[in-house]
Amino acid sequence: MSYPTEFNQILFVELLGGLGDVLIALPAITALANSHPQAKLTVLTFVPGSHLLQHHPQIDQVIEVKQGEARQAVAQVLKPRSFDLIVSDTNYDGIAEAIQNSDAKRTITNLWRNPPDDQRVGDRFLSILLEEGLITPDTIRPEQPLIHLTPLERESAHQSLGATYRPLILLCPDAGMSVKRWSTSNFVQLGQALQQRYGGTILVPVGADQQQAEQVVEGIGRTARVWQRGSLRQLAAVMAEADLVIAADTGPARIAAALNISTVTLFGPSWHGRYGQPFPHINLQGYPECPERIIQNFTEQRCWYSGCPFDQWDSCMQAITPSEVLAAVERIEGMRRWGGGEVGGVGE
Repeated sequence: MSYPTEFNQILFVELLGGLGDVLIALPAITALANSHPQAKLTVLTFVPGSHLLQHHPQIDQVIEVKQGEARQAVAQVLKPRSFDLIVSDTNYDGIAEAIQNSDAKRTITNLWRNPPDDQRVGDRFLSILLEEGLITPDTIRPEQPLIHLTPLERESAHQSLGATYRPLILLCPDAGMSVKRWSTSNFVQLGQALQQRYGGTILVPVGADQQQAEQVVEGIGRTARVWQRGSLRQLAAVMAEADLVIAADTGPARIAAALNISTVTLFGPSWHGRYGQPFPHINLQGYPECPERIIQNFTEQRCWYSGCPFDQWDSCMQAITPSEVLAAVERIEGMRRWGGGEVGGVGE
C-alpha cells in the first residue's frame, strides 16, 4: 500500500454555510487527520457549526467565520501562514482561486465534482481524497466518533435528564424551511405509536418554535417532555444519551449520526441518495418520483423558494406517513430489545 505524502500544516476550508455541511465534511477531515498524524490541522468554518469541532483531539485549531465574511476570512488565514496542503469544499466568491494562488504544495478546491445521483456527498469527498492520494482506505473509520464531548458535558446532560425511562427517543420537529418540515400532527401520531410500542420517554428539543415543541409534547402526553433550547454542544450531549433520534434533513439529525446514535431522517426536497445518512442509519424519502426534483441542485427546485407546487400537500415530506417511520424504527437493531415495552431508568 502506498502512503500519502507527508504534510506538516493542513488547512480544511468548509464555508458552504449550513450546519449540516460541516458535519458532512467531518469524515473527510478526520480521514486527513488519520492519514497525517504528524500534521497540525486547521479548520476554517462558520459559526455555530464550528462549536461542534471543539475538543476534537485531531484538530489543532478551529477558525470561526461569521456569515458574509467567508472571502475575507480565507484571505486573512492565508496571508500570514503557510500551509503544505489546503483542501476546500468551497468555490464561490473567488475562494478557490485564492487557495490555488497560495504557496501551498497541494490544493484541492472542489470536493464536490458532480457526485453521481446516488453517491452520498460525504462519500464523494472521501473518494476524491483517495484518488488524489491524500488518504488511505484504512484511515476511513466509520466507527470513529466525529463529535467529541467532554466528561463534564456528558455528565451535565445525564443529570439534566434525571431518572428517564428507556428507550429515550428524541423527536426533532424543527426545520429551517417549511418545505423540510413534517407536520405537528404526524409527530404526535408517531410519538403516541412509539410510546405504545416501546414505552420509554419521548424528548422534544425546542428549536426556533417553542410552541411547536410544546404542542407535540402535549399531543403525545404521558412521558413526553420538552427539552429547552440550549447550545449546540448541549444538544449534542443530550443526543449522546439517546437510543434513537428522528428528525427532518436538518442539523440535529446529522449531529445524532455523528455521535453514532441511531437515526431515522426524513427527506423532502433534497435527495436521500446524495444527502442521506450513512448505513446503518435509515433515510426516508418523501415522494421519490417527484418530477420537479433536481437531484444535482435542489436549490433550483421551485419548492425551495415558493413551496410545494402540488395541491395535495404543503411539502413532499407529508408523503412520509407515521406508520412508515414506525416501520423503519422497528428495523433498527438497537430498538428491538425494547419491543415489549420494557422500561428502565437511566441511572439504574
